[in-house]
Amino acid sequence: MAEPESQQSDGSSASAKRDMVSVAAMGVAAIASLAGFGLLFSLWWSTDISDPHQILRLASQEYVAGNVVLAGDLAETVEFATDPDKLGQESLSEDSAEAVDEETELSPALQEKLDEEKREQAEWIRVRDFLVGAGRFDRAMRAVGDRPKRQLFLDAIGPLEAAKKGGFPPGRITEGNRIIGKTYYELGRYVEAVLALRQAVSQSPQLQRELLPLIARAELRLPGDHSLEALDTITRYLNDPTLSHPQRWEAEVIRLESLVQARKYQEADQMVREIELRPRVDDVLLETEQQDFLDRIELHSCIAEVQKAIAAFGKEPPEPFADRSDAQLMLDPIIVRLGRLHREARPKTAARSKIWLARALFCVGDADEGLSQLTSVRQQRPFHGEAIVGGLEEIEYLAARGRGVEVLQTVRYMIRELGDKSGFDIGLISYEEFSRRLIEAIAVLRNSGDHANAIDTARSLPPIIELSTALIQEGIGYQQWAEATIQDGTDVSGEVARSASVLARSRYRAAGDAFEQAAKLRFDTDEYVPTLWSAIEAYQKGRHFRRSISMLETYERYEERSRLPRAFVAYGRALLAEGDIDKAIEKVETCIVEYPRDPIRYDARLLVAQGLVEKENFDKAREFLMRNLQDGSLTPQSPAWRDSLFTLGELLYQQAYQNQLSAESDSAVDRREMLRKNQPVLQDAIRYLDETVERYWPIPRAESAAYLSARAHVMASRWPREESQSPEILEAARRSLRTQADQELNIAYAGFSDLKRHLASREEEVRLPAKEQMILRNCSLAEAETLREMGRLDEAATAYRAVELRYMNEPIALEAILGRANCAKELGRLEEADLLVQQANVVLGRIPDDWNGRFEETTRFDRRGWQEYLTWMNSRISSNAS
Repeated sequence: MAEPESQQSDGSSASAKRDMVSVAAMGVAAIASLAGFGLLFSLWWSTDISDPHQILRLASQEYVAGNVVLAGDLAETVEFATDPDKLGQESLSEDSAEAVDEETELSPALQEKLDEEKREQAEWIRVRDFLVGAGRFDRAMRAVGDRPKRQLFLDAIGPLEAAKKGGFPPGRITEGNRIIGKTYYELGRYVEAVLALRQAVSQSPQLQRELLPLIARAELRLPGDHSLEALDTITRYLNDPTLSHPQRWEAEVIRLESLVQARKYQEADQMVREIELRPRVDDVLLETEQQDFLDRIELHSCIAEVQKAIAAFGKEPPEPFADRSDAQLMLDPIIVRLGRLHREARPKTAARSKIWLARALFCVGDADEGLSQLTSVRQQRPFHGEAIVGGLEEIEYLAARGRGVEVLQTVRYMIRELGDKSGFDIGLISYEEFSRRLIEAIAVLRNSGDHANAIDTARSLPPIIELSTALIQEGIGYQQWAEATIQDGTDVSGEVARSASVLARSRYRAAGDAFEQAAKLRFDTDEYVPTLWSAIEAYQKGRHFRRSISMLETYERYEERSRLPRAFVAYGRALLAEGDIDKAIEKVETCIVEYPRDPIRYDARLLVAQGLVEKENFDKAREFLMRNLQDGSLTPQSPAWRDSLFTLGELLYQQAYQNQLSAESDSAVDRREMLRKNQPVLQDAIRYLDETVERYWPIPRAESAAYLSARAHVMASRWPREESQSPEILEAARRSLRTQADQELNIAYAGFSDLKRHLASREEEVRLPAKEQMILRNCSLAEAETLREMGRLDEAATAYRAVELRYMNEPIALEAILGRANCAKELGRLEEADLLVQQANVVLGRIPDDWNGRFEETTRFDRRGWQEYLTWMNSRISSNAS
């Protein structure tokens, strides 16, 4: 770069000072060229050279003199202010600085001067960044050992990219593109490497001999197939007649590799034959290098044959014992040649030959030997690119066969050998492709059902794979494991076993934990918000609503407005689960009002309705549900429509039930009036519950709806029966009301009986879930109670007896025994009724203590309540007897 011109000063003292500094700097540079790095620094620190511009001039002189590392070290000592607002003011002359008043606008002349100084300082910053990057690059090229080299290249790329961003310094543009292009290549960033190196060649054609082979190799490693571009590049290079033998040999290997990758097999075969017929170079010093060249040519010749066989027969046999004689006929000679190469060639060529030997063995059906070859490559030292590819293909093979334990062991071995990213050799595979294929192998393992090993494998990935990526894979693993747990725990009726539900929730919560940690690590990336949402969803599926609430508050601050509705609904669901009903309704209503066209409005209405039911605001809840049912965009097949219909029927039943309970405490006249007003609510409940049964039978919720419908018919019989007893009505009306009550009871009885038979039939085939067992139990008892209300006392007693026998030594047997006693009493069989009450006391003593916590679930009292009630009844019997 042409150095930025120094500012002129009117004072002779300033000029003299600059002259003295320049002389001192030149003297230091001269001494450095003679005495080396240590002497230079000792003299430099002993002088007053503290101005960053002077240090960078000195560093530039060292760079021109060929002391690139020294130049970079000098440049690294330079620091500039990073605040753009301070850049100009800090470098203003004293007179200019005094003229700046923070509360007044700068004059045009002063503003222009300020801008000019900012531009000049930006140029100096680019000079510094270039020299620092160049120094680190030169140190990397001189380093011994692959791992130190890669770490130094990683250190160099930052300042080089910073220098390139604003444009390399004038006079250093070509050199900058050459250095950054080579650095990109060494780091496996081939797209950027090709662009930078091509630019360097176009700017300086003299660099073709140095850079064209590197460009061709980078083109071979670009995503997609760029082999023809690589072929053109290396052909240009080979047209140079002044190439030495080693240079031409290296280029011919690249050309053959390009031909093989481009599937130009005839041209590749012709090239191999020409090389084989060529006389060997008679130079003892080149003998080893020439043999390595011939081995590599033979390797690519074998690679072409293996590729042709794989294209013709597939990578592996489609079946374990498929006939692979044709593949063996084609590959047996190649396997022999590859075997010779891995025994006699140089280590890298030998290792690559073993990888292709393994692929050939897989193709002919010898999977065990092929896997053994991959394992052998993975275990070689040092751990280069060949070992990485061998280990990766071994992992993919094991994952495809569900051998999760071996996948985990292999991954842990590779991560331990690599250590960190600086240990990753990009010679055969890029880091991006390695990461992608490794994650795909974990996905294959998950899909095979081996979630535990998939999760442990994901946890083993850091530090080679970023911790956030590993946590995402862990979260996905737990999430899919939870889904599989629910699927495995779901019976034919769609009910999930309680144990499976509890286990699934714990796994969803573990997924949420992993996603949450990943989100924190991705806070400053575009993936932060999607990852945070994954955590929220996992926590909500795991019923960890409290944890999701705090995350939803953060999510709402960062998510795009168009995606906020789902956050409002999730927030409302969490608040509803935590009992904060008012805030939940407010949050979800915000979604409905502000996003009236968003499809999630249906879920929002359903959620609001559920909250209103909790507040016993049935009328308003019904309005929200009816909007879903009457919205033309929804069909009965949609989950939102179906759930709205279910909820509406259940809501109306609950409203009618509470109305009936309230009526029980009123006088006869008021009770009849309340029951009359409750009839329309009951009829609506029955209508929607029956529609649910008709549309969605026999899913579990439809079975529940059928039970509630039958119960609603029983309640609907109450008003006509009560009204028929009023002295104010005519006899004809009385008979009509009694007929109406009987019709309601008959419908109820039929509903209980049909549902009981359906569940009993299912029970013969599979074990019913707890909820369906409860419905069956309730139907059996309700059937007997309905017969009793209909006056069919003998049939009712028989039904009670059936319940007693089926649920012997269970709490519900007490209700059945007392039901029989009431039937006997109404039939005038008082002694039988008394004996049944005494029998109930005996049965209570036989019920195991394990049922103590479940008495109130199935009967009117807990155990103690039953003891007191039966004691009171038996005391009455004793009193009547005496």
